[in-house]
Amino acid sequence: MAGNFDIEDEPRSGRPIAVDCEQLKQIIDQDRNDSTLTITLELDVCQKTIVNALKRINLTFQFNRWVPHELTVEDKRKRKAACLALLRDRRKEKILDRIVICDEKWMHYNNTSSKGGWSAPGESAGSVARRALTNKKLLLCIWWDCRGIICKENLKSG
Repeated sequence: MAGNFDIEDEPRSGRPIAVDCEQLKQIIDQDRNDSTLTITLELDVCQKTIVNALKRINLTFQFNRWVPHELTVEDKRKRKAACLALLRDRRKEKILDRIVICDEKWMHYNNTSSKGGWSAPGESAGSVARRALTNKKLLLCIWWDCRGIICKENLKSG
């Protein structure tokens, strides 16, 4: 019987099964919103290899927090000043006890494409500006005072 009795693995074609973790960290640091599919195409390895490597370097995928819009430093300063002024006035006249506030907010109930990014344990997820309105939404109308919610209604579009 003739044949190859060598027990060592021979080189074979196909995608490599190992990935350089330092190179993977650099790719994630450049863009934390990269998907495993994008990284797979860039490094030419299978997607499961990327997922396993991300677990080894202790990175998990977290969805970003939605914020109404990005605030400038000046916007933040103005908000802080307004809050401090309200707190000062409340101590004098109990002004907040007399205020009823109403707000309206479009609530999207088909929010299937939220972006996320890779982060290490203890790191917070990033933030992204809110998307444009879609046709699957409800208008939430809510009224409240200093003691809590007085009334709320959900109105359909149109």
